[in-house]
Amino acid sequence: MTKRRKMVWTAAILAAAVAGAGVGTAVWADPLKLPGSHTVEVYAQDDELTGETQQDPGLFRMCDADTYYAEEGDRKLCIVLSGPLGEVEAQRKDGKVTVAAGDVAGLKRIAAANPGATTLVLMGSGPSARIPVTSLTEGQNVTVTALN
Repeated sequence: MTKRRKMVWTAAILAAAVAGAGVGTAVWADPLKLPGSHTVEVYAQDDELTGETQQDPGLFRMCDADTYYAEEGDRKLCIVLSGPLGEVEAQRKDGKVTVAAGDVAGLKRIAAANPGATTLVLMGSGPSARIPVTSLTEGQNVTVTALN
């Protein structure tokens, strides 16, 4: 094999490895960015400490050490969480996150075990969706706007 051909093969293998690492990181970081249903953790939002912000969260997408940054439509939020409280299956499609009816019962149990919780937050690498406890109806899917 010529030196030039070896360099082409080496570059192709390196490019494939970098692309694979990028995809792997995206999957590990936030599984809801991929098609299909994925297991995510459920947290309770601390309503007293959560609020809107105008500040840029910076590279790590955190408002501070224990406050997550998320965008919900035009709103920029700093979300304080408690948990994890459990896991559910969820899927993201067309800017919406859906939890199937079978897992809504689990969300209701989590909410009942945390009486002050008014909003549950689904987490990938960061907040993926906020679900108001009042929107949980047993036997029905719950669909909410995905967080960015």
